[in-house]
Amino acid sequence: MADSPPVLSQKPRLVAVPDALASLPLEVIDNIFSRLHIYDVVRTSVLSRAWRRRWESLPTVDLSHSPGICASDIDALLLRRGSAPVRAFRLPAKDPTWAIWSYFHDWLLCLSRRGVRELTLALSTQCGIFRLHSCLFSCRELTRLSLTSCRIPPAPAGLVGFPNLKTLRLERVAVCAQEHAGREFAALIAASLMLENVEMVCVKLHGDGPDDEWVIRAPNLRKLSILGPFEYGGITERLPLLEEAIFFGRNCAKFLTGMVGITKLDFSFISIWPTEVDVLEQLPFLFENLRVLSVTVNFCKMCHIFSMFCLLRSAPVLEELEVWGWSDGAQEIETNSEFLNAQCADHIFANLHVVHMKKFTYLVNEMHFLEFVLLKASVLQVLYVTLDFYATCSNEEVVTEIAEYPRASSDAQVIFMGREPESANNECRGFITAWESDDEISPNEARPRRRQRLKSESVAQVEQLQEELQNLINEEEQVLEDKSRLNKEISMLHKEFDKYYSYLS
Repeated sequence: MADSPPVLSQKPRLVAVPDALASLPLEVIDNIFSRLHIYDVVRTSVLSRAWRRRWESLPTVDLSHSPGICASDIDALLLRRGSAPVRAFRLPAKDPTWAIWSYFHDWLLCLSRRGVRELTLALSTQCGIFRLHSCLFSCRELTRLSLTSCRIPPAPAGLVGFPNLKTLRLERVAVCAQEHAGREFAALIAASLMLENVEMVCVKLHGDGPDDEWVIRAPNLRKLSILGPFEYGGITERLPLLEEAIFFGRNCAKFLTGMVGITKLDFSFISIWPTEVDVLEQLPFLFENLRVLSVTVNFCKMCHIFSMFCLLRSAPVLEELEVWGWSDGAQEIETNSEFLNAQCADHIFANLHVVHMKKFTYLVNEMHFLEFVLLKASVLQVLYVTLDFYATCSNEEVVTEIAEYPRASSDAQVIFMGREPESANNECRGFITAWESDDEISPNEARPRRRQRLKSESVAQVEQLQEELQNLINEEEQVLEDKSRLNKEISMLHKEFDKYYSYLS
């Protein structure tokens, strides 16, 4: 039989593996890439031919996860995109030279031409308060604007507001104006008809004062937050859709006059003026929809206690109350049962179900208020109590005393949450104007003492000096303790602002 021809072996065909990543929706890919360093995003161009230029057309340019990026890279990044639109641009700028060379002007101009919708610029404090270019107002497609440590220029004629803007967040921002920043800022809000959320943190309105007249008009506003040391003028017109408001600052009580329909309110009385108590007492309405109220109170100060009761009397349907203790100094008066009953109203605590008492220090006024709540809240379900880390009492003392308080609600449970750990104690609520300062408090500032003037050429001078020297020696340990405590309190305020920034953003 003839030899059959040899059979040639064929190489197996390579089966193309489907690109699972490329098959994902663009929104998913954009979400994934926005969490990567921009250099890693660009490196995806070597994956395949299909991926070579995909990064150039992604709608989000998020540089918040890209430490070490330089200005020339951002230039190249925006130029390589060609005419591709930018839906979102986020940049935490930490290089102070960027402000010196005005890179932001070029980037803003480029973004305004690409229809940017979400813009976040967080400049470092090392850059100073950098003045943005007026082309910011040419970003007419903006729906979210967040600016940190910069200066907003006066709006050009005809470009006052942002027609599509829904969220405006300003932190450590100065607002400039041709005449009056307060009135022009109010005009910007009024011209942004879609605005739903406004957050102001340490915003300086140039030329504005507490007696200046301007009005916040925002028919679609749902949340308003004002935090800072500045004494703003202006008031709020009726805000029909407003649901939530947060106030940590001075001269803020007047803004409540336009918030009849609010459902959640966070109000700090730490910086309140005594005259603001009159404003709260004369509110022309009740908060018929207010169900959640959070207040920060110094139970040593009468104006704080009066202000708190003004709000409580104005909230007939309140269901949840949160009271942060920030008690400091000597009690101006003891708020006994007679005093508290005088502040009462028929509907007070009528619908109250949940109460949080936080960072209490076992002061007499604090305990009187706690007992008053238990005695008046007829439908109360649970009351949480948390002691401040520096409270001088023992946990057993607090639990024993609270257990003896009578309760109007048979279902009321008192849950003692213990004592705040020292690390958590650094998150106290409150406000300090020099919140960025890291300077320590000197002993004389911590414990100011009145020194008696000594007569020169007096025999008693030596004895008096020796006596004062001995007193200083005896007080040295106490001074050091007070110094440490005050520095901790300053640190607490710094961290609380970080906490509120993350919560509000």
